[in-house]
Amino acid sequence: MVAVLEITPFEAVGARLIIDDPLPAGFEIDNPNLLRSGQLRGLDWLQIKDAENAEFRSDRFIAAVNQRSAKPFQLAYIVRAVTPGTYHHPAATVEDMYRAEYRANTDTGRVTVLP
Repeated sequence: MVAVLEITPFEAVGARLIIDDPLPAGFEIDNPNLLRSGQLRGLDWLQIKDAENAEFRSDRFIAAVNQRSAKPFQLAYIVRAVTPGTYHHPAATVEDMYRAEYRANTDTGRVTVLP
């Protein structure tokens, strides 16, 4: 599956943002080099922004983005289900690195991985 995050900045003055998207248990990030190399046939509908830095950890995706406008942008990564079960889906967060009062969270949820 492709996890797509769409971020809409609060204002047009620009910001240095940190995006933190924790994975639900039962999932893992699959080969981050595919997105970096652009070898994603069939996913040309994605208009992903290049991050200044991206970390593909075992439990989360973290990206630093230098945004200079109020235009929404997308980040994406590939995940795969590895363990059947029903899991809590934690909220993703985005925050301005230098203005901590500017932050937002997604909703939390539940996700089920079938065998």
